[in-house]
This record gives sequence, C-alpha cells and structure tokens, in this order.
Amino acid sequence: MENDLRLEDDLRRRISRLLGRPVTGIELIDDYSGTTRRTRARLQMADGDALAVFVKRPSRSPVARALVAVPGLSRAEVGFYAELRDQVPVAAPRCHGARGRRWSFTVVLEDLADSGATLRSATDTLGVGEAAALLGALAAMHRQWWAKTGCRPWLAQNPRRELALGALLSPPLCRLGLRRSGAAVPRELHRPVARYARNRRAAHGAMSAGPATLIHNDCHPGNQFVTADGRVGLLDWQLCRAGPWARDVAYLLATSLDPEIRRSAERDLLAEYLGRLGPVAPTPDEAWLAYRRNIVYAFEAMLVTAAVGVMMPGPASLALVERAGVAAADLDSFRAL
Repeated sequence: MENDLRLEDDLRRRISRLLGRPVTGIELIDDYSGTTRRTRARLQMADGDALAVFVKRPSRSPVARALVAVPGLSRAEVGFYAELRDQVPVAAPRCHGARGRRWSFTVVLEDLADSGATLRSATDTLGVGEAAALLGALAAMHRQWWAKTGCRPWLAQNPRRELALGALLSPPLCRLGLRRSGAAVPRELHRPVARYARNRRAAHGAMSAGPATLIHNDCHPGNQFVTADGRVGLLDWQLCRAGPWARDVAYLLATSLDPEIRRSAERDLLAEYLGRLGPVAPTPDEAWLAYRRNIVYAFEAMLVTAAVGVMMPGPASLALVERAGVAAADLDSFRAL
C-alpha cells in the first residue's frame, strides 16, 4: 500500500510538471518494469479533464536502464514523439508530453487499450493481408523520409553508437543468446553467428548500403497494434533512426510471419512494398539481396533479447528467435553478407 502511494505521488508530480497542468487524482491500473517502466493509469486533472494514459520511464532494473541510456534510446523516443509523430504516416499513440535526458525521461501517451485499439503480443503471427497493410504504411514513411533524415541529426546518432557498442557486446551476447535459445536455433547457424559478431561493423556496412530513411527498427508483433478504425500502427519508437528501408521489411516479415506463410508470400509482399515505395525503389534483385542481408539484424536482435532476459518474457523471445533463425537459414542470409 505504501509503495502504491509513493508511486502515485511520483507519477502525479512527474506528469504535472511535464504537462504544465496539475494532476489532482490518479488511479493505477498496471505497472510493469522491463526495458522501460510502463505504467497505465487514469488521471483526474485540476481543470476537470480525465485522461487514460500510458507512461514510460526508466526501468527499475539497472541493466535495463543502462541498455536504454548508454545508446541514447530515450533520446530517440522522446525525439520521435516530440518532433516526428504527427508527420509520420504510420499510426502511433497520441502523445500528451515527452521530455528527457539520457538517464532520465518521461513519455506520457494515450492508453491504447482504453481507446479501443487491439494490442498484439510478441507471440502473435500476422496473416498476409495484415503484413501487407503494415508494409504499406512503412513504405509511405520510408518514401516520405527517403534521403531526408539529415534534417534531424539525432536520427543518425543511434546507428553510430550501436556500431561502436556492437563491436564490443555482440560476440558475448550472441553466444549467451544461443545458449539460452537452445534448440530454437538451427545448429548450422551457430558458426555463422559467431563469424558475423566478430565482423559486425563490416556486415552492417553491407546491410546499410544505399540512401537512409526513417525506420522503426523494432517492428515485431509485440510492438504492433490495430486502431479502433482498423489502421495498423507501431509502438515503442525508442529504436527509430536513420537506416536502410530493408531493415524494417526484413524485421517485420522474419518476426511476424509463420515460416510457411513467409516462404510462400515474402517475394510477393516485397514486390508490393517496392511498388508502394515508388520511383526511389531499388531494382527487384537489389531489393532481394538487401532483404536477405537484413534478416541477420532481426535474428541478432532476437538473440540479444534472449540473452538479456529483462527485455521480453522467455517464451515470447524464444518464439521470435526461432522465427528469425528459420528465416536466416531459409534465405542463406549470412552468406548474403
């Protein structure tokens, strides 16, 4: 009871400062700490308004706080909601306020569950039509920001930090992720994973060839939702950055589709995406190579998630590791690098 009261008082003060409007009452609905601390609450404002909100703050876990702070992920999410959200043609939660520094941040969003949206879980799979709809929204965003991310210099900061950190952390985290994933990863991928982790900087040069655009960079099913009026959207923009279009496409299809469905539909889905991308689209052969290469990034991300543990529940992370690993094996993605 005392802990709840302290949490309520801390939230009330944080949100009041951020919104510049006094919060007079707060009802906690849920409070979970993973990569970040996420709290659902109903607020009563001094002017009589009532708000159902979803609040993101630094995690209770020191490891998770460091994973967010050191690469500057909170800066990316605050930047997205403060500067880009209303300019992006992908549905995202409405933001009431966002502010932060590297080690401390607060983002106050609408509570999608209260707005009638359907939230997906990390273990969900998409049908071909659902995947095509989300790819269409991503194509619109990629086309809008194609070779234009230079107007927001902070979008290039996370990729540079990740290259430096990845050279140090990828080998041990990939080894740990493989151990924790067990039979979920085909044995024939173990050696290519180790070789990739040792040569990560060069591999990312190959993955990122071509113009940069705005990418979400983490569009697995657990970060997807459908609005009450049927639009597909994405949550958790803390990994958004300037990057290759193929990153989002590969990440989405490798983690969101059942392997059998992916095998039968991925070429058609890629062709449809390229058609929506328009005149800036690469050739089909260039696109297929870029897609195959960027599957490796999705697979590495799922291995790191399994290694760290605090980022996603075990069964969910293993399901995504398995899907991405099967995709990497099917498409011979490591050889494509």
